[in-house]
Amino acid sequence: MDEKKENMIEIKEISRFEGNSIILGLPDVGLVGSIASAHLIDQLKLKEIAEINSDIFPPIVVVHKHRPMSPIRIYANNEIGVVISEVPISPDMINPLMESLTEWFKSNKLELVISIGGIPHPNRLEIDKPKVYGVSTSKRLDGVLRKNKIEMFEDGLIVGPSGIMLKKCMEKGINAVYLMAESHYKYPDPGAAASIINAISKILKMKIDVKLLLEKAEEIRITARDLMKRTEDVMKKMEKMHEKEIPMMYR
Repeated sequence: MDEKKENMIEIKEISRFEGNSIILGLPDVGLVGSIASAHLIDQLKLKEIAEINSDIFPPIVVVHKHRPMSPIRIYANNEIGVVISEVPISPDMINPLMESLTEWFKSNKLELVISIGGIPHPNRLEIDKPKVYGVSTSKRLDGVLRKNKIEMFEDGLIVGPSGIMLKKCMEKGINAVYLMAESHYKYPDPGAAASIINAISKILKMKIDVKLLLEKAEEIRITARDLMKRTEDVMKKMEKMHEKEIPMMYR
């Protein structure tokens, strides 16, 4: 079944990707990945270079500037790319999508893949600047995280697309890190997204301004409510699927 699904994922390139790093920001806790990705695309003026289609995706087309588009797309310039999704990634989409994306990463000889997301914190309202945690596929990248004062995620579970992405990148010999910012669980969190972008700026040695993101925080929370609700529904399904699989040491 999985092999059949993998063949149904199409990454249709509009133009060739010439960068060496890519950000994977998909809907998850607090929509941290989605909000950060959208801001990166806007701030860096990235252009669409590919769309991702599949029969296993929801029957949804998004419209931007009077043009229908796939809800999952890749944007880039000649240095960096961003994978963004305007639909939640359901459990049956995760493995085939991550397999196709990591194969595409490998074929483009990427030097680094950075997946981004949120980690729920019960006292998020009391946190001014959310802390960012990281996990990587190699000791060298662990050193990069520590050098940039990103706290290591030592033990636990990563449920969803980012965990599968890390696993597949390790299997394929692709350098990858996953960055998680302390976040609200079911409310869009632009502040957490700003912390993630600051961490990316350090790792990639790029200047990415988050001032506008923070200024528009309330507007973003309102416009992202629908995607957050749909994402929360998907996250609840994944939690139910995996709650019986949690090792005894984490219960």
